[in-house]
Amino acid sequence: MADTNFYTLQVKEVTQETDNAVVVTFDIPSNLKEKFTAQHGQYITVRFTINGKEERRAYSLCSSPSMDKNLQIGVKRVTNGLVSNHINDQLKKGASIEVMPPQGHFNTKLDHNNSKDYFLMAAGSGVTPMMSILKTVLEEEPKSNIYLFYGNRNENTIMFQAELEALEKRYAGQLKVIHTLTKPSVRKEGGVFGLFAKKIVDWNGKKGRIDARTAKEIITENRKGNRPTECFLCGPESMMRTVEDTLKSLGIDEKNIHIEWFTPPTVAGEGKEIHGDGAKATVIMNRKTIELNLLPNETILDGLLRIDEDPPYSCMSGACSTCVCKIQKGAAEMERCLALSDDEVKNGYLLSCSAIPTTDEIEVNFDV
Repeated sequence: MADTNFYTLQVKEVTQETDNAVVVTFDIPSNLKEKFTAQHGQYITVRFTINGKEERRAYSLCSSPSMDKNLQIGVKRVTNGLVSNHINDQLKKGASIEVMPPQGHFNTKLDHNNSKDYFLMAAGSGVTPMMSILKTVLEEEPKSNIYLFYGNRNENTIMFQAELEALEKRYAGQLKVIHTLTKPSVRKEGGVFGLFAKKIVDWNGKKGRIDARTAKEIITENRKGNRPTECFLCGPESMMRTVEDTLKSLGIDEKNIHIEWFTPPTVAGEGKEIHGDGAKATVIMNRKTIELNLLPNETILDGLLRIDEDPPYSCMSGACSTCVCKIQKGAAEMERCLALSDDEVKNGYLLSCSAIPTTDEIEVNFDV
């Protein structure tokens, strides 16, 4: 059972990673070390009060349980992003933040004897969980190879560039980092008063977005025969959908393709329209039983918030698993579910932020 309580942590350091991104390092007190023990690829939920309103956000860990002493997240500015801009502009060393222990399963079981090919494909801040994954695999599976295909706009937006260069040198032959830029920096040379100056691009790496063609190239050029292959994707929706289809066409099993959504899909029809007439709900949460009447078309989470309960949640859009609960009685359907596997759904697990009851009565348990 995941611990969905918030604990106060002190910020040990805030490091400027790029012009638009910082790395936040947390100081974990000895009495909370066990609670904040993370697995590679997980995320934490942070809670702030901004302009008098509570705001929660989930941020992926960029630290590795095998390689790093401290818990770290990477936070990139988002246009009109209330919390991301607050962290980049206001958060300082010594500040106290309310943090929920690590959650999520954007990872795979590791074994020292494994000999696999891992392909990590990320764009922008999607590299954050990849840092956690690749550093852990490097340490835990010395016989496995890792290929990070990382897309950015230009040289100045590459997060963790120095760290990646150091890791690639330290783990030469095991880690390969391939960058691609959509708009490499251009400098002008020659000309009179800048007139007729020659535009020079110093970038010698790949150019363009991560798409079907480039993803296929990376796989076919680096895959080692019939070695087991696992792929991790994190970035814009269009990139991940395209790459996922490409990986399947190359014969990579769907169960070995892992996707992390920072934002929910926007494709029309992706979210199901669920109609519910309301329900008498029994909710087991924090070892207590709550009775409430859910309104027509009201999700379980919204109903709990309406009556001033404190259910666990983060993204509110079906992209994380913080609000997960399990059906004990009745039935419900989810408008959107990105964070649970088909098997988990078959076994009765729900994302309460997206689940609308379809029976007159329902009982769910958050303490699972």
